[in-house]
Amino acid sequence: MRLTPELPRISVSVKAAIVRDGAVLLLSYDDEAGFHYNLPGGKAQVGEDLRRAMNRKVAQETGLQVVARRLLCVVEYVPESWQGEFGHVQKVQFNFLAEQVDDAEPHMPEPPDPIQVGFEWVPLERLGDVYLLPRINRPLSAALSGELADPFVDRW
Repeated sequence: MRLTPELPRISVSVKAAIVRDGAVLLLSYDDEAGFHYNLPGGKAQVGEDLRRAMNRKVAQETGLQVVARRLLCVVEYVPESWQGEFGHVQKVQFNFLAEQVDDAEPHMPEPPDPIQVGFEWVPLERLGDVYLLPRINRPLSAALSGELADPFVDRW
């Protein structure tokens, strides 16, 4: 007999908003969701702290070395709230403002991700115009400008 309820499986990911000259680095993809952008980053591994996970994933996806400066916002996805639009696994995403430690340019990973198209430095004033997944354009823009009242985002 189980005394405590089973804990849910929750995917934890980290993303980096790397800002340079008034633009944020976005990765472009073309897959079943169509053409869209993502911040660089990905899933944390078991036992890995969030800042190290962000550094590892950014290096893997872009070749860039970065340092997490501050947490911008936390995004939660509960499948039942979204009718499973982004899958059936509950997710939490930690979005950091990250600073590049050198002046290197991003490059495609080896081996390349088959659905990744490239990179684009998107001007901050255009951030609301791009198809960014998850759909965090407004809270990300507000967080980058210091105007986000609540850093917890539960509606993408």
